[in-house]
Formats: sequence, structure tokens, C-alpha cells
Amino acid sequence: MVFMTKFFYIIQLSYWLHCYPELYFQKTKKEEMLPRIKYTTLGLFFVLFSYLLNFSRIGIFLLVLHYISEVLFHTARLIYFVDRAENGSKAGYLVANVVFVLVRLGSIILAVLTFWYGLSLTTIQEVNFDTGNFNTLFVRMACLFAVCNLQAWLMWNFITFHLKRMREQSSSQAVARKPKVDKRLAAKKKKDEHKRSGEDDELPEVDQNIESSLRSRGATAKSK
Repeated sequence: MVFMTKFFYIIQLSYWLHCYPELYFQKTKKEEMLPRIKYTTLGLFFVLFSYLLNFSRIGIFLLVLHYISEVLFHTARLIYFVDRAENGSKAGYLVANVVFVLVRLGSIILAVLTFWYGLSLTTIQEVNFDTGNFNTLFVRMACLFAVCNLQAWLMWNFITFHLKRMREQSSSQAVARKPKVDKRLAAKKKKDEHKRSGEDDELPEVDQNIESSLRSRGATAKSK
């Protein structure tokens, strides 16, 4: 393994390790603590084992794909904070979401082509600790299973997050529409009352008294 590859993995391990104390210094909320710890632990686990098992090339490719989607997502967030009208942020989030799905699919395809087909050409029967060769069938299938499960977990979180967001938006829109309906009913009721009072004013005084007494009797009968 060349020096630049080792240096890259040292930076990656340092980054994932620093995420643990960062949770304390950022004063992360309790409900956000567990998901972030899971995400950090999985990232540290995959970077560490891709280095220890000498699968550095496939590890670097998968990390680069993952970081492309992360860069686009955080860029969309920056656009959202700057663009108050949300014209550019919607397009940014749309691009980030599409790339996220494509990266998950591309990571699975790359892992299958590498562990199932590519490395099978130079497979060995037993692990050789002296040369650091772990290219056995069991190790390759375990790595392939781990990568596919990680991509499925990330995709599951992505889908559940957006479904929850859609429900919240639909409920907020329903609440926003309800006062409008109430205002319309109140305006219609007020208009009817105004119309009735206008009709009563046009009647003679005796007829107005008779009309008011009839209405009061009707209201009393309804209450009974």
C-alpha cells in the first residue's frame, strides 16, 4: 500500500473518530444522538475493516461515491439558508436526492462486480497473514453482504424520512385550509343575518314585533 493511500485512511479514521466528541461539543439533542452514533460507528467500522483487510481500492471508490452525495446534500442546505425564496434550494435538494439514490445503486453494483467477479479471479483457499492477503470466498462474501446491507439501511432511512416529511406537510396543509373554511361559513352566516335584519326593517312596526315573537318561540321550541 502506497503512502498516499495510508495517509488517506489515516485522515478518514481521524474524521470518524472525531465525530464522537463532536456530539458533546455541539450539544446534540437526545433524539438525534442515537442515529448519529449509529451512522458514525458504521462509517468507522467500514473504513477500518477496508484498511485492515487490504481492500483499500474498493473502499476508496465507495467512499468517494458516498462523499459526492454528501457534498451535494450539504450544498443544497447552504443554498436553503441563503435563498429565502426557496427557488434554488428545491432544485438543489432534488439533485441531491436523485444522486443519493444513484450512489446507493452504484455502490451495490460496484461491490458485486468487485467481490463476486473481480476478486474471484485471484482467490485463495486460506487467509495469508504474512502477506496480508484476505481474498478468500468467505471474506469476500462477508464484505459484499456488509456493503449491500449498509446501502439498504441508508436507503431505508432515506425513504422513511421523506415519507414522514410528506405526512407532516399534508397535515400542515390540512390545518391551514380549515380556518379558511371556517371564515367562509362565518361570512355566509353574517350575510344571512344581515339579510334577515334588512327584511325586518322593511316591515311595519307591528309586523316586526310579530316576526320577532315567532322567532323567539321557534328558538324556545328547538331548545326544548
